[in-house]
Amino acid sequence: MTVAIKAVPNILSASRLLLSFALYFLEPLSATYLWLYSVCVITDVLDGFIARRYDACTDYGHLLDSLGDAFLAVAVLATLVPFLNWGLWEIMLITAVIVVRLTAFAIGSIRFGRPAFLHSYLNKAAGLAFFISPFLIKLIGLQTTVAIVGIVCILASLEYLYVNTQKKEYDPNYRSVFLDKW
Repeated sequence: MTVAIKAVPNILSASRLLLSFALYFLEPLSATYLWLYSVCVITDVLDGFIARRYDACTDYGHLLDSLGDAFLAVAVLATLVPFLNWGLWEIMLITAVIVVRLTAFAIGSIRFGRPAFLHSYLNKAAGLAFFISPFLIKLIGLQTTVAIVGIVCILASLEYLYVNTQKKEYDPNYRSVFLDKW
């Protein structure tokens, strides 16, 4: 295995950080916006796949991937919130997801002494739901999209909070509370 192949996942994650900033300069939900957004999502899928396939997973790579996800999420919210006509319940649901996720991250980071990101199945489902949300908004409308994506994201956020408050050891690859033995 060459060093070059092992660097590819981190390069993809870093590129997502940079590409996310470009979304601020595009018209939200335009063809160009959705194309660049898709490129960002593809880098997210590929970085993890390549890292696992070529045994290139590292703590730094996990952190860079999570930061890339966070930068993309902030860019999407920062560009779509002022552009769309949001209802109060939609803003409240998004705010609840953000508050629970930030609380879970802070608690886990303090408890485990390191950035406590989680890559559980529910978090992956929430990421997928969030990543397809700009396309869903165009297809089925804002309210239905926020309801579907919001439910998945709040469940994932509550699992994240549970894991970071209840688990004894940090495990970024924890699979699911539904797979725990009760």
